[in-house]
Amino acid sequence: MSSRRELALEYVKRVKRWISERDQCGDYREYQRSGKVNRGALCAELDFSRSVINQNPAVKAALISAEQRWFAGDQQNTQAHEAALERSEKRVAQHASDISRLEDQIAKLKAENTFLRKQLERYAAMDAVIQQTGVAPRLC
Repeated sequence: MSSRRELALEYVKRVKRWISERDQCGDYREYQRSGKVNRGALCAELDFSRSVINQNPAVKAALISAEQRWFAGDQQNTQAHEAALERSEKRVAQHASDISRLEDQIAKLKAENTFLRKQLERYAAMDAVIQQTGVAPRLC
């Protein structure tokens, strides 16, 4: 029977071999769970208990290293996507408020324009009367 030290080294070899096989096959995404290697699937495949991962620092370090290589970019892409989505939503909200403000301003300007056109018609009529008679009409 092998000693605990030999068994621990055997587990490290198994994990490193498994990692290199995943690198060669490129199928490590099949073992992904929340940005990490699915520990249960790994332990079942390599035929050792989950405590090996927590108690053997070399196994744990090898797994963490592989996870960083394999899945770190995914989390950064997800975070970048979420940040871009948030910026986009802020822009949409800002544009909506700008549009609302501009629509209010357009409505006020149209009302002012209508008022000024009526005044212009009135003064144009008064100007025509003055031109013809030489006397300003009475305003009621």
